Amino acid sequence: MRAHLKSLLSGYVEWNRRLTLDTWLRYRPVLPLIRKSKGDSGLLLDVGSGSVGLAFFLQRPVVSADVAFSSSDMGRFSSPIRPVRASATQLPFRDGAFRGVVSVDMLEHIPKQLRAQAIQELFRVSKDFVVIGFPYGDRSAAFDRRALEEEKRRGVAPVWREEHVRNGTPGSETHELVLEAAQRSSPSRSIGWFGQEGLFGLRLRWKLQFLVGRESRLYGLIFAPLYAIHARGVRRRAYRRFYVGRANPNLVDEGPPKQTTTMLR
Repeated sequence: MRAHLKSLLSGYVEWNRRLTLDTWLRYRPVLPLIRKSKGDSGLLLDVGSGSVGLAFFLQRPVVSADVAFSSSDMGRFSSPIRPVRASATQLPFRDGAFRGVVSVDMLEHIPKQLRAQAIQELFRVSKDFVVIGFPYGDRSAAFDRRALEEEKRRGVAPVWREEHVRNGTPGSETHELVLEAAQRSSPSRSIGWFGQEGLFGLRLRWKLQFLVGRESRLYGLIFAPLYAIHARGVRRRAYRRFYVGRANPNLVDEGPPKQTTTMLR
C-alpha cells in the first residue's frame, strides 16, 4: 500500500509539473473545429504557436510559425511540432499552401499598424479554413490594464501582459480587418465568431494564482477543475473572441455555436 501511494504521489507530481493549462484553454475551442486528417505534416499551419502549440494537443504534425522557439520547452514536451522561424506579417509559404491555418493569442502581440497585414497573410496561405482567436474588446483591455498594474506592484509583471497593454487589445477595428481579409481571400467564404473564456472565471483564477503559485504541488488539484469549467461553452462576456472562416464547411467539423455567422458575397 505504501509503495502504491508513493507511486500515485510521484505520478501526480509529474502531472502537476507538466501542466499547460493556459495553453490548453486557448486551443480548446480549436480542436473540435478541425477534422483529423491523415498523413501530410504540412496540412495545418499554427501561426504564433510558441514552443507548445496546436501540434502538442492534436498529437499530429503541424507546421508551426513563430519568431522564436524555446529548445528547453520543446524538449520538455513531446510534440510533433514542425517549427519554422517566421513573422506573421510575412509568412514564407505560397498561396493556399495549407488546408487550415490557426492562430491563437498572436495579434495582440503585434502593433496595430501591422495587424491588417498579419490577418491577410493568415487567409492568404489557407486553402479551406482559418481559425483566429485573440483577446477582444474594452472589458478585456480593462482587465489587462488592471492586472498589469497589480503585477507590477508585486514585481511579477509578465512580458506578454506588457505587450498586450502596449499594443492595445484588438477591438472593432480588428473585427473589420478580419471580415475584409476573409472577403478578399474568397467572396463565398463563411465567417463566424464566438466568445471564449469568461472574464469572471479569468479574474478568479488570476487572483488565486497569488495564493497558489505555479510551483505549488496544489496547483493542479485546484486549477485543473477551474480551467475545465471555464473552458466550457460560449461566453457573452468573454476575454477572447474566435473567428472561424470556412471556404468548404464539409472539411471542418462544427464547433461551438457562433454568436454571428455571415456569408461574404
